[in-house]
Amino acid sequence: MPVYERKEFFVEALESALNQTVKCKVIVVDNCSSHDYFEKVCREKNVPYYRNDRNIGMAANFARGFELSDTKFVMNLQDDDQLYPTYVESFLDALQKHPDIDIFFPDFVKLTPAGKIPHRHVLPFGYMKNGEKVIEYGIKYKLGFPYMASAIRKTRVNGFSDGYEGSGSYDWVWLYSEADKFSFYGDSQVLYLFRDHDMQDTKRNSIYYNLTTPYIYDVILKNKVTDNDLKQKAAKTAFWELVHLKSVADKKTIKDFLKKDTVFSNYLREKLK
Repeated sequence: MPVYERKEFFVEALESALNQTVKCKVIVVDNCSSHDYFEKVCREKNVPYYRNDRNIGMAANFARGFELSDTKFVMNLQDDDQLYPTYVESFLDALQKHPDIDIFFPDFVKLTPAGKIPHRHVLPFGYMKNGEKVIEYGIKYKLGFPYMASAIRKTRVNGFSDGYEGSGSYDWVWLYSEADKFSFYGDSQVLYLFRDHDMQDTKRNSIYYNLTTPYIYDVILKNKVTDNDLKQKAAKTAFWELVHLKSVADKKTIKDFLKKDTVFSNYLREKLK
């Protein structure tokens, strides 16, 4: 579990991992919070706790969790989300049937102040020998692969590049870039709860998603397919994402982003000439 500062939902998230019908190893990786709350809770619950000497960024902290784990599969459970009690049991059942899977993901629901609601994404379920269907769905139905709810074979993780830091989309960049090399299993059971709240990183960083999604469609997804209709749809979506970006981002935000040296800013610098 990668954590930083936010305390409000941590215990619920942690206990959802500890209280699985089939027990799993849990560690907490603190990205140099200003308090010792996480350490105290972990000590009380006998959970291994690691603390970075400095804030190394969200993507790097995710990567550190993978480095510190000693299991064949790893997932980054967010401190504001929860696993359903049978997540690990369902994962192991899928792995027993398909020992070659690299990424396991379930369906999920959103927890809002008004209660639980379904998500808007269309996900491919069942066994997939490679990720071509994941890529196809990313184009047809827009980005939405539930990386945060996924258990990933540790030896297959080589992403989370510093070049993607601050993008808000580094997980999708890695996933869609590598998907055709992985085997997947999508479980149609709801096994993950994604909490929707005002302190959510996704909401606070929403503008960075807008700044980076055109790249994913135009550079990654479009070049992953050979079907002309899918290529055209990816290019069209990238265009409209650029239009949307101009409507939601103020000029200063775009100008500051273009000063950075990342794959996203370099791409936008060319497209927004």
